[in-house]
Amino acid sequence: MFSKESTLKKALVGFGFNPYFLRSLRGDRSMRDTVYSRERCYSYLDEHSETLFKVFSHLLFNTGVHRLEIGFNNSQVDTFSIFDPLNMEIHTAQNLLNDEYVQTGFPLINLDEKDAFIKRFYQQILPRDDIFMKLSKDWQQNFGKRNQQMKELTNVKQLNYLLETLPKLRDLEGYYLRVANISLFNSSVSLSFNCDGTQILAHNSFADFIEENIG
Repeated sequence: MFSKESTLKKALVGFGFNPYFLRSLRGDRSMRDTVYSRERCYSYLDEHSETLFKVFSHLLFNTGVHRLEIGFNNSQVDTFSIFDPLNMEIHTAQNLLNDEYVQTGFPLINLDEKDAFIKRFYQQILPRDDIFMKLSKDWQQNFGKRNQQMKELTNVKQLNYLLETLPKLRDLEGYYLRVANISLFNSSVSLSFNCDGTQILAHNSFADFIEENIG
């Protein structure tokens, strides 16, 4: 796929993505060492988790949101939309429980339409802009190959399982989820826990991760 692989950056998640990717990153050792002495406190988001996760599902399946970051501890939710692709919106969990707030703030578009627009943007719109010429010839060529070979945005079954399972990671013994970052573009999820460790994995690997680590 790459004409000169050595010229391309190799991010953990980025230009190319392994559909079976799973990587653990260790955080602050002092937080790992004190994890059992810190009392767990549940947040507003936890208290309204069942309703809010229905909202999160709606945002990912029925609106322009292609990336969602859920802050369980502080009840902060960040969204990234194809309608405003360079911007990040920050919301409170309280606001997302307001039907009018969601209806007026998140234009409707189904997953297939969102998938088609993202492919169209990368395959047709971006390559025609002068800014694309700022890339080296190698990058232009490799982006072109990747963008023409883009597959479905995400697997619906896997995404549903991911959304159904994330709240359960708040109730693990000793270790629990603090932040979840869900991306549709490369079907990845990043999970940060109270020990300050992070798991980065493909949606395709999430079920295996749950079975191996939680059962």
